[in-house]
Amino acid sequence: MFVKNAWYVAGWSHEIGRTPLERWITGDPVVLYRTEGGRAVALEDRCAHRLAPLSMGKLVGDAIQCGYHGMTFDCDGNCVRLPGQAAIPKAAKVRKYPLVERFGWAWIWMGDPARADAAAIPNFFWLDHPEWKPVGGTIYCKSNYFLLIDNLLDLSHETFLHGSTIGNAAVAEAAVETEADDTAVRVRRRMPNCAPPPLFRKARNFAGNIDRSQVIDFSPPCYAVVDARAVPAGTNDIDNGIEWRVINALVPESEGTTHYFWAVSRHFALDNRELDEIMQKGVVHTFGEDIMMTEAQQKRMARPSADPKHVTIKADAAPIAARKIVSRLVQNEASAAA
Repeated sequence: MFVKNAWYVAGWSHEIGRTPLERWITGDPVVLYRTEGGRAVALEDRCAHRLAPLSMGKLVGDAIQCGYHGMTFDCDGNCVRLPGQAAIPKAAKVRKYPLVERFGWAWIWMGDPARADAAAIPNFFWLDHPEWKPVGGTIYCKSNYFLLIDNLLDLSHETFLHGSTIGNAAVAEAAVETEADDTAVRVRRRMPNCAPPPLFRKARNFAGNIDRSQVIDFSPPCYAVVDARAVPAGTNDIDNGIEWRVINALVPESEGTTHYFWAVSRHFALDNRELDEIMQKGVVHTFGEDIMMTEAQQKRMARPSADPKHVTIKADAAPIAARKIVSRLVQNEASAAA
C-alpha cells in the first residue's frame, strides 16, 4: 500500500515533451505530455473505452488520441472526439492529476485533487539555486522503494559497499544520533580526523585527514536528503572543504519496483565541468552498488517461503521510524476512505 495524498516526483521536466510518456506511480499508470503552449499535463494512462494505454497514442493539438480506436481526450481528461459516433457518453473521461513543475522536477498528486496544495512540495532549492551546482539522473530499480530508504537512512553500509567512492572505516565506527517525530526523521553522524574517501579526494584534493559529517533527513512519503560536509581536520574551513546535498526521491512504481530520481548539488567549484563529470560518474557508480544490493534483497524477500523476520540492530532506529510514519499515513487514508 502507498500514501496517495502526497506529492511524488513524476519525472524531470526535460523528460516531458510532445511525445506521450508512460510512467507508473504508486501502482497507477500515468501519461505525461506537454500542450502546444508548453504546459505539462498528467492523465490516467488508460482509454475510457477498452483501457488501452493512451501513451501508445499520439497528440492532436493539446489533446491525446488513443492509438486503438481513436477516442480523443483533452488535457482535462474529457473525451472530445469519438470516431463514428456523434454523441459522447458522459462517462467517457479519464482522470486528470494535479501536476506542478518545480526545481526541475514535475510533481504529481496521486490522491484527492482537492487536497493538492503546492505549498506542501518539499523545498529542494538546491536543484536550481544559482549558488549550487547539481548533477542528477534517474535509475530504475527492481526493488521496493523502502529498501532504498532503509539504505539511505543507515549509511554505515558505505564502509563495506562503497569503498571505492565514499566509504571508509570511519563511517561504520561513527556514533549515530537519531531524532524522529510523527512527520520526519533525522540521522547525524560525525567523523573527526578521518581519512578522506576516494570521491572526496577527487572533489577537493585534501592533503591530509578531514573532519566529516552527515545529516540525513527523511520526509514522507519517499524523500531523503543527505547533507554531507568535510573540512581539513581541525580547521572548520568550509571554503576549502566539501559541502553538498544528495537529494533522493524514491518513487514507488509498484510494490517491487522504484523510480529513483536523484541529484547531488554542491556548494563549491560551481564552474568546474571536470568535477561535474567526476561527481556524475562517482554517484552513478555508488548508487549502482546500492541498487545491486537492494535488488538482491528484493529477490530473497519475494520468495514464497521467505521468513519476514530479521534481526534488528541499533542502526535500524531511523529506518524503523520512517516506516512507522508512512504506515501511519497509509492507515489514516484507509480509515478516512472506509
